[in-house]
Amino acid sequence: MNTQYRAIERIETNMESIEVGSLRYSILNCAKNFKSSWLELGQHLVSVYNDKLYKEWGYLTFEAYCSKEIGIRKQTGFKLLRSYHFLEQEEPQYIKKEYIDSADGKNIPSFEAVHTLSQVKANKNLGNDDYEKMKRHIFEEGKPDKEVKDVYQSMVKQVKENSPEEEHKLRRLKYLRRVVGSLNSIRKEIQLSKFLSDDILKELDVIIIKIEVEIG
Repeated sequence: MNTQYRAIERIETNMESIEVGSLRYSILNCAKNFKSSWLELGQHLVSVYNDKLYKEWGYLTFEAYCSKEIGIRKQTGFKLLRSYHFLEQEEPQYIKKEYIDSADGKNIPSFEAVHTLSQVKANKNLGNDDYEKMKRHIFEEGKPDKEVKDVYQSMVKQVKENSPEEEHKLRRLKYLRRVVGSLNSIRKEIQLSKFLSDDILKELDVIIIKIEVEIG
């Protein structure tokens, strides 16, 4: 018996002792069908968390309720809360019944993908174009979670590489490398010509080493 089956079995056992049609029963049913109904589960969990309903059901904390009753980790529970709340605030059209009913279950993005979209929105270094691009990837193209995360990491990396500080570092590095190359060429000419003393060569070596240290 695998872990997923045991979790479903535990949820079904809990459902047997709870009134059919109640909010508590509906939440367990959503958890049982987690992949296709996370939006509904997220909506219910917002109510459970905000109104502290879990205490009425015998749990001291929201985390304990998530873990023991519906079989999800506390990190997953909070991520569901944040993802649903994000859509509620920023993209409410995607939580409307009309959208959910008209969309193929497979095309409804996962809460992980929505969480990544919220990260794009919160990142001050990313702009509206980045946000709209990610939204297309998630809601129109239906990219899987890993690709969505990879796109986000690529966005962050590109912004970092294009930042003024990073560009300055790159220009400085290229310049210092050119200087070291030039000094090494000059050193060879001095050594071959023997027009300057060995002491000067040693001083030149020290300068080259110091610049190489700067380059790292």
